[in-house]
Amino acid sequence: MALQPGMLVEINARERILPLPGEDVEMEPLDFSAVKAQLVEFDREKDKWIVATFGGVSVAIEEPLLRPLQADEVRSYDFVFGPKSDPEIMGEELAKRLSERGYAVLKVFVADKDAANVVETAKMLEEEGKFSRFAGEFEPGYLGRGGVGKTLHVDPDARESPASIVESKIKTMDETFTSIMQMVQPYTMENLGFDIYSRTNLMLRLPMLDGDDDRYPPADIDDVEAEQYYHLMMRKKLTVLQFVGPSEGQVKLVPRKDLGEEVVLKAEPHTVLLFTGRFDYMHSPDDASLSLSTFFLEQPAVWSLDTRITGNVDALGMMGAGPPAPNGEQVAVFSIYCREGGGSEGKEQYWNAITAATDGLLEVPVIRWDHIEYYDPNSEAGGSYTRHGCFGIEGVDLFDCKFFEISPAEARGMDPVQRQVLEVSYMALAGAGWDKKHLQRESQNIGHFVGIDKDDWMYIGGQVSDVSGGFGASAAANSITSNRFSYSLNLKGASMTIDTACSSSLVCLHVSKLHLRNQDFDPMPACIVNGCNLMLSVGPFIGCCGANMLSHEGRCFTFNDTADGYARGELCSAIAIRRKPYTEGGMACVAGTQANQDGRSASMTAPNGPAQERCIQAVLRETGLSPAEIDCLECHGTGTALGDPIEVGSVRKVMAGAQRTEPAIVTSSKSNIGHGEGGAGLAGFIKCCEQVMHTEGCSNVHLRTLNPHLDIEGFPCHMLSEKILMREDSAYNGVSSFGFGGTNGHGEAWGKNIETSRGCGQQDAYSAFNKKLRLAPPAEITMNGDDVEDWETTGMPAVIEQGVKYQVLLDEDGIATWEEVHEEEPNYGDEFYVIGTHNEWEPDALDRHPSINGLWTGSITLSATGEECVQIQADADRMKTYHPTMRATLKSTEIKGPEEVSQDFCWVIRGSPGETLEVEWFQQGKTMSINWMRA
Repeated sequence: MALQPGMLVEINARERILPLPGEDVEMEPLDFSAVKAQLVEFDREKDKWIVATFGGVSVAIEEPLLRPLQADEVRSYDFVFGPKSDPEIMGEELAKRLSERGYAVLKVFVADKDAANVVETAKMLEEEGKFSRFAGEFEPGYLGRGGVGKTLHVDPDARESPASIVESKIKTMDETFTSIMQMVQPYTMENLGFDIYSRTNLMLRLPMLDGDDDRYPPADIDDVEAEQYYHLMMRKKLTVLQFVGPSEGQVKLVPRKDLGEEVVLKAEPHTVLLFTGRFDYMHSPDDASLSLSTFFLEQPAVWSLDTRITGNVDALGMMGAGPPAPNGEQVAVFSIYCREGGGSEGKEQYWNAITAATDGLLEVPVIRWDHIEYYDPNSEAGGSYTRHGCFGIEGVDLFDCKFFEISPAEARGMDPVQRQVLEVSYMALAGAGWDKKHLQRESQNIGHFVGIDKDDWMYIGGQVSDVSGGFGASAAANSITSNRFSYSLNLKGASMTIDTACSSSLVCLHVSKLHLRNQDFDPMPACIVNGCNLMLSVGPFIGCCGANMLSHEGRCFTFNDTADGYARGELCSAIAIRRKPYTEGGMACVAGTQANQDGRSASMTAPNGPAQERCIQAVLRETGLSPAEIDCLECHGTGTALGDPIEVGSVRKVMAGAQRTEPAIVTSSKSNIGHGEGGAGLAGFIKCCEQVMHTEGCSNVHLRTLNPHLDIEGFPCHMLSEKILMREDSAYNGVSSFGFGGTNGHGEAWGKNIETSRGCGQQDAYSAFNKKLRLAPPAEITMNGDDVEDWETTGMPAVIEQGVKYQVLLDEDGIATWEEVHEEEPNYGDEFYVIGTHNEWEPDALDRHPSINGLWTGSITLSATGEECVQIQADADRMKTYHPTMRATLKSTEIKGPEEVSQDFCWVIRGSPGETLEVEWFQQGKTMSINWMRA
């Protein structure tokens, strides 16, 4: 017999042979005498077959040393699942075998060393106290009849999984279960009558040993777990067990309902057992053998609500749908003022600009510098290859020094950044209720935090103004930028300038929140947070172009396939935050913030995805939110080739772990206003506040074709190219900001729609009922024995046949009770009559057709008008009238009945005056039709 790849063989090597190099393979000769294996491929250079042994070792063997296996030599397995097994053929045959006899045994290729690693990991997890017992009522479902054991559910891909699991071979065995599911999935409907929708997390099981009863008492049951268990067991279609060892055991398959014979199988290490719902099982492991299991599940029940909702609909509480405000002590935003790209002055203009998808970038204005002197599009002379930026603030040289009680002599040498911070921070301060007049009389312990990362004035100030003399030291010092505002307005709270590069202003927000929360000794009633960036010199353009950081096209092509770097932008933004409830006049809530550092990365300036993930996860933990509750994500999104894919990848890993009902909205303001560098983070947070205050998501400008390097597999999201409305009247919106030195920041805003009329309207009763139903507490479960099919629930059935109707009753406590509606077959009638204007609505009997069951015939004569209105009546009873859904001349109009109805709902039959027409009526169950024709 000619050898072929995939064939099962026996190796009969007389001498020890060195295995092929591989992960965790010890490179020493091994005994391959009488070893079963599968052919992988023929190596023509070595003139040998590459084979994989059942023990998971690859080796090159000469053909004379290989003997094809006969069927009876592997009859203890139904299938051998190796590296060259054809998944399509095996999947179809596996489904057929499960259909024929209800179970199948697979031999999987597992190295003894890998199995030992999994057993060792399980024992280590047990020593760490990770294992536990199910409630006694749940053990039969998870562990089989009479099953008792210690268990642990693991998900090797979950972020919270300990390193001992992630770094072990448990992940490899978990992937085997997934491969088996994907292999059999396409063939289950045809052979078994169901589709596989998903699988459960991997469960590790160890037997109870002497002394374990006291250490592992059965768990208690609560209503939530009981309902989850009931739904899981009802959805379970295939049970899959893998026996890891180290020793053998026994499995007995017991036919359910006592139909058929029991099947006794060896629980041999490195085998997988699949069986359908025909069987329960009893597993008797030897010693402390480990087994793994999972369930393949069908789709959960899917239902849709009828629009007819009756009862006290006012009790549904139909105002203000959406997630509630953050729990606990709140820090709210009470004022916003900003100067952004596109000439936006104030939050209203900024909102109008970003909702209109404004591109705020333009060529460098001559009033700043003559950029032609430095423009070097081909990077030949060490100049700037870009000539665009978002010069969003006009008149940076203008300043009302008298208002802030600064002398003209000092003002002339002041850094324009200080001027902008003074003006914009004051607008935010005044918007929160403090003005200069009152503050000069009575100081307030208000903090001021400024995020900036550039100091252009230090390099050009001397060229345009005299910065020497008594004011020179404070003219451009970054520390003075924040301190000058506190001094001018008589504010005595913490005042500091923070520079963490591009994350500066978002880190300021985090630090200011911490100061507000610290009320122990010198509490502050409010903080002003400011982020500013001005472009006063060509120097940063030349420097960034030298590092190839800027876009050649002069735009931030965030998420687009043309992303080639960022475009610089200038802005100045400020918000006033207070430690007060949102309900006392707040615009939005600072739901949570966090800052962290990359530590060691590929380089000091390279983005670090895991660090970004940790930063976002920390905010989710602070707010108590799951990823599915975040409606919108404002990304750092500078449009760089490296940064965008890393950021989106980290967001995906955080967000993809939860089941979403709506895709997440993904935006970035840098496509509108460029990268504001040190001030960018706060500008992004302000956009988050605006979006939740309107419950709308703004578009990303220049997004035409998605960047192919963005990994959004398994992450349902909308990277917007146009504005959309959010799903409800309140929302959470997060923003990330990353400094090029590795300092990351993330902030989460919550707000209600307080800006549009949509936020004032009531929900319809349908939406309110649907929401209440989703939030209903767990149902009452009546446990009738070990068989879950005998259990009863007052809640939603785990499996619903298509078309079956339920009546759902919601009480004042939100408890939902589901009752199946058994619709009685209506009394269609025994005899049929035609009534209408031709006989003054008196019944005329129709004749039963002699050969066609359900067909009745009669005739009418048209009056002088040539038009008659008719209905069909059963048993001469007006309560059993059949009629069209409207006054109709078409025979195909939908028919309703039998019921009492007005004469207005009738068929209009037209013809010649005095003409006789034959009327035919057909009725068989719910099938009805009417016809008329010339006699």
